[in-house]
Amino acid sequence: MKNFIKSIAIVGVLCSSLASMNVMADEAVTAAPAGPTLYERIGGEKGTRAIVEDVWTNHTNNPIIKARFLYSDPVRVKQVVFEIFAVATGGDVEYTGMDLAERHSNMNISEMEFNAVVDDIMDALTKNNVAQKEQDEILAVLWATRPAIVNGNMTTQALTAK
Repeated sequence: MKNFIKSIAIVGVLCSSLASMNVMADEAVTAAPAGPTLYERIGGEKGTRAIVEDVWTNHTNNPIIKARFLYSDPVRVKQVVFEIFAVATGGDVEYTGMDLAERHSNMNISEMEFNAVVDDIMDALTKNNVAQKEQDEILAVLWATRPAIVNGNMTTQALTAK
């Protein structure tokens, strides 16, 4: 049961991390001049699905977070992650996942786990030849989600406070 809960937790990290990108991406898209969306610049559906596949592979092989995926449904997880990644980058896709704060409110995500997720995403972007400018945009959005995802009692600062 603990492994199942951990699996659900990491799925939430992925989805919610990317969910908050949706709000920021919407704001950026409405303020940005006409031109290709970030979604289009990273390869549209084909590019995004390839990135999501590599994120899944990275997460399920990452010793810091892989246990959270043991009992998850890979097809469902990858679909939801695709949806949120697509929406967050300006794709015309419906996101069916949960709200960022709601999803992470009781998951006790640590800084180490959050950083592992971000590292895995960035590695997937590099593997898929996403240009540095687009990687930087995605990293900024991911980092902005940190306060809503990481448990305040699980931060390095909180754990090392005297």
